[in-house]
Amino acid sequence: MDFEIDNLTVILLFLLATLAIYHRFFSTPQPLVHPLLLGKQSEVSSVRKSGETGIYRSWATGQGAPLTVRPANSVKIVSDVVNGPKITDPTKQRWILDVPITDEGLSEIIRLIPIGLSLLFPNLPSPSSIISLLPPSPSTSLPLLLLSIASTKDKPLVILPTPKPLSSSLKSTAHPAGGIVVTYVSLLEDVIEEIYESRGSSSVGLLLVGDPQKKSESMVGQAKSKGINVKYWEEIWEVAEAPEAQTQVDDTTENAYSDVHSYYYSEQGDERVITKVTHINVTAGIASLLSLFPADKRPSAALHDTVASAVPLTTPLGMTIALASVWTGASFRLIGNYEPTWDPEEVDHASELEVLADKEKGLPKPTILFISPKHHHALLNRLQYTFTSHPFATLAARHKGHSIRAGHIDRDSLWDRVLWSGMRENVLGGIAGQRLRGVILVGDAPPPDALGASHLLLSLPLTRLHPSPYSTGPIFVTHFYDLQSPGVGHILKEVDMWENKTSTGGKEIVHSGPPASNVEVVLKGDRVDEGHKEEGGNKPIKGRIWIRGPSVLDRVDREQDRERDNDGWVDIGEYAKVQTNGTFIVDHSSLKVASKKQ
Repeated sequence: MDFEIDNLTVILLFLLATLAIYHRFFSTPQPLVHPLLLGKQSEVSSVRKSGETGIYRSWATGQGAPLTVRPANSVKIVSDVVNGPKITDPTKQRWILDVPITDEGLSEIIRLIPIGLSLLFPNLPSPSSIISLLPPSPSTSLPLLLLSIASTKDKPLVILPTPKPLSSSLKSTAHPAGGIVVTYVSLLEDVIEEIYESRGSSSVGLLLVGDPQKKSESMVGQAKSKGINVKYWEEIWEVAEAPEAQTQVDDTTENAYSDVHSYYYSEQGDERVITKVTHINVTAGIASLLSLFPADKRPSAALHDTVASAVPLTTPLGMTIALASVWTGASFRLIGNYEPTWDPEEVDHASELEVLADKEKGLPKPTILFISPKHHHALLNRLQYTFTSHPFATLAARHKGHSIRAGHIDRDSLWDRVLWSGMRENVLGGIAGQRLRGVILVGDAPPPDALGASHLLLSLPLTRLHPSPYSTGPIFVTHFYDLQSPGVGHILKEVDMWENKTSTGGKEIVHSGPPASNVEVVLKGDRVDEGHKEEGGNKPIKGRIWIRGPSVLDRVDREQDRERDNDGWVDIGEYAKVQTNGTFIVDHSSLKVASKKQ
């Protein structure tokens, strides 16, 4: 049977093919977020005091609206995170710090910890604190996370980032006296000596982590001879599950949202800082952290997400990331040195990322990364080296760059299948491969060229988050779909994308976004009034950062000279300049520890 095609049909087919080719390769894609939303990202109050800016809030929050204090009404205290919005079967395993566990198993563990501690250390005064001195390693952080979830008002957690403040924490009056010290086996001898010198044998117990075979029994015997009650971490489950424990009367008082949950030690320059964390601080931090994601991009058990974080659990934000992952039902992993040490001599950040993709361990690759600037630097350098060696690199970069300049990015284009996907799967074990769907940079914002390179090489937006030891959540955070960058042509040249310089010779960096969803920000200083007097009002206003909100923490190591002023503002010891669109650039050139006024 013969078919005849007339000229009109041929012309229509030709036009259809032309339109398809134009749409696929030459048309401008739609931006992921409307440009107007990036033109004004925070709202400032209409009234300000002399020497201060107005009060800046996230544009999405707005002035006058109540600030969010919890991710859901069911999350009133920290232990409620184990009963999150799980969509999957509660008997199905997920990975928490490389340990397979079900939601039912996690709930039972949290129930047993207070019982076990009360049986192992029955003579502790009330209130007393549990001092945690564990290395910030993926292999040693699970006990700290479990203790944080199970923390009670009569035994709040005191978290030390290094062994240095142990002596002062045992003597400090800023928090309840230490009743139990939780430490790793490698520090056992030093901790025993420190406890005995600081407190003698009075009312201090020692809980040992990392020695399930009890190989340190001889040293433990020496500690017991000095009157120090030493127990092993594994003994918690032995005594809590014993028949005798069933008759144990649970005298633990129920936590309230305003109760103290924990205390964090941190170093700011040469100054040691102790901050107090309440349950509402933690739940507000979780709400603020999750709000940086669009509703369909949040970590979820339904999406089989795995969150990997380079932020140690010994910081308020690091613990918030872990607790938010637990609540959402996602798996959680830490990025870092698996050797239980505080100060490794050499750190290979690329290897720390590659370990997450080790197939021999059978652990899931991350879908969401909270990475440090150093890890981001290592990842981009590896991707750049592989990318520039490809013969079609220039053509692929032009096509991808056209989309990025239009505010659009995805991983489903033709060039992604030809070049990008294969490149990412072959670098560092595929850590940036197709499974990855979100990257959050925690810390200093990158130079403009590095930001453009990140968008190009990862084919994902790079969300920048600025943290502080004075908050459980972000201080500043960029819009999830903010793709504004100076371009990507530089990546094909022999230049260092990490060395952008300003006109004055300083290091140029991009902004860190507007204030987070439940944080208010003001800038204070002599130069603030000068900035408001500038004609046209197009120059950034510079000043010292003060914050306020439900995720903001109180400093408790000073009695009379506190960080928080009469209006609830807290000085975080950093400087920034605010741009006309309401985004903030943290000014590291003038960063210094504040000299507190009496």
